Amino acid sequence: MNTGTKNNATVNPGMLYRPGTVKIAPAMQAFGYSHVALKPGHWKQQQDETIEMYLGIPDEDLLHIFRVKAGVPSEADGLAGWYGAGASTFGQKLGAYAKLYRVTGDFRLHEKAVLLAGEWIACAEQSAELFDNDTYVYEKLLGGFLDLYEYLGYERILPYVLKLTEAAMARFKQDIARDGLQDHGLWSNHMIEWYTLPENLYRAYQLTGEEKFKDFAKGWDYDYLWDKLNSRDFAIGPRHAYSQVNSLSSAARAYEVTGDERYLSAMKIAYDELTTHHIFATGGYGPAECLFTEKEGYLGDSLKSTWDSTLSSLTYTNFSGTEVTRNDTWGSCEVSCCAWAVFKFCNYLLQYTGEAKYGEWVEKLLYNGTGAQLPVKPDGRVMYYANYFLDGAVKTVEDRRLQEGGHNFEWQCCTGTFPQDVAEYSNMLYYHSGDSLYVSQYLPSKVDWVKDGVKIRLENYSPYPEAEGPVKLRISLEGSAEFGLKLRVPAWATGLNSLKINGEEVETAVVPGEWASVRREWSDGDIVEIDFPFPLYFRAVDAANPGIAALNYGPLVLAADKMTRFIGDTAEPAEWIHPVEGQQPYTFETDKGHVAGYSHLTRSFKPYYKIGEMQWYYMYNEIQPR
Repeated sequence: MNTGTKNNATVNPGMLYRPGTVKIAPAMQAFGYSHVALKPGHWKQQQDETIEMYLGIPDEDLLHIFRVKAGVPSEADGLAGWYGAGASTFGQKLGAYAKLYRVTGDFRLHEKAVLLAGEWIACAEQSAELFDNDTYVYEKLLGGFLDLYEYLGYERILPYVLKLTEAAMARFKQDIARDGLQDHGLWSNHMIEWYTLPENLYRAYQLTGEEKFKDFAKGWDYDYLWDKLNSRDFAIGPRHAYSQVNSLSSAARAYEVTGDERYLSAMKIAYDELTTHHIFATGGYGPAECLFTEKEGYLGDSLKSTWDSTLSSLTYTNFSGTEVTRNDTWGSCEVSCCAWAVFKFCNYLLQYTGEAKYGEWVEKLLYNGTGAQLPVKPDGRVMYYANYFLDGAVKTVEDRRLQEGGHNFEWQCCTGTFPQDVAEYSNMLYYHSGDSLYVSQYLPSKVDWVKDGVKIRLENYSPYPEAEGPVKLRISLEGSAEFGLKLRVPAWATGLNSLKINGEEVETAVVPGEWASVRREWSDGDIVEIDFPFPLYFRAVDAANPGIAALNYGPLVLAADKMTRFIGDTAEPAEWIHPVEGQQPYTFETDKGHVAGYSHLTRSFKPYYKIGEMQWYYMYNEIQPR
């Protein structure tokens, strides 16, 4: 393969939408996977490693199942696991290659994506079976094909977007229950996660102007959930976690196309409800992949052992409506997929509203979700779940669930969303409006922006969050330019925050959960410093279990080294937990006298994202007052 680079994709993303297909005026815009580059650090390393691993997946193995269906000779064995059972993530992988190419300019990604798409087309011309897909596979193919068009300018794929959709229109059952329960009826009709369909169908309409896509999308609006949200009726019932949040991106595209405020209203209410009652300290959600369970304290219960006397029940109702026994093979958060749904959802909300608060959930998962994951292995094993159990957990790529057909958990859904997550790193740091540049997340990076013909570069050259101290931003431009610079202040930043320009403090509000804003005439070499000291604080798992909490330091979730019941004041952890000098950054240790049953012992904490494979950790702990 060609290992050269190409800096400019054929198509300018976000500029392809046909006139009349967008009914709203967003408050600000993302950079569409372009003009932003990560600088060296943990998250850049994740992105680089992911690119090399996914480039290394043999083309023949990715294409094997399609060639078999088309009667085309294949010398490969194909991939194992989910992919081998139906290539369910092929579309997601195409999308990841396209976006990562757009992010990096690495032409190897462009070349691989186009080759795979071309070979799929060749097989599709030989067999109509490639167009006969269930809702799950169709939605992912549709999204990947649209990514090829929008980010690579690959126009050859457009006729197949229409053919896929016409086949789906003929196949999909309209008379299914529309309450989102993933029960036997939905599975037997091959209609799971149908409520995620509108996002890319509306997008197909926006990109092509073809009314057929819009009409088909409208037929799959998830009114059950969105109407309940708008009426603030949160008795929704246990539902599949990732796909429920992902359905909110369908509401987002419906809002863009129709301008109907009820879609945006449902999104805003969902954000507040989810982040208040349904997420862990990491931003993860969906224990055992369940969301909206009706039992109060379900997050805390999910962390307890079955012998715990405070556990409300040994069983729970899962997302298919079945009462099942608790089992730790179903983890605390399906992390790659759950993060992908949140990254998209919050990106839409940020752009539509311009409100800084919608960067908060992203921040949690950026540092403690996807940012804390293990690399995907070359054989398709992935850290499917993140676990936060009271009796400890390890990060592992081993998934102990065997499917009924004998397929193991390799190359499953998370191998399709993880590379999209790391591509998204570059798409959710910076935003722009007509006269302002926004910084939502503070990974080491740079962004290039053109305002009124003036080329402007903003570079974050701080190691945040891997080291404390102010975030430092350097502005480079020819001459000078006037614009607004808006910096998101995290909700946890309740200390002595400050903003300086060229060493001099600026009198502007640096308020948690808001933008710190400066408008001025900027010159080449201006340095902006924003400082929000990291506080040490506990976050209880939920209101019903206030004595179960995770320790946080600024944006980072910490984990203890041994199983412990602590004795101490959760409101003032800095009085009994202190940084350890000479250790790795962000290592903390308790004073003696705070480990229940052992007055002479101490326990140490370190950032969850730094914990390696198969190392035991204890993120949530019981804490009793003195």
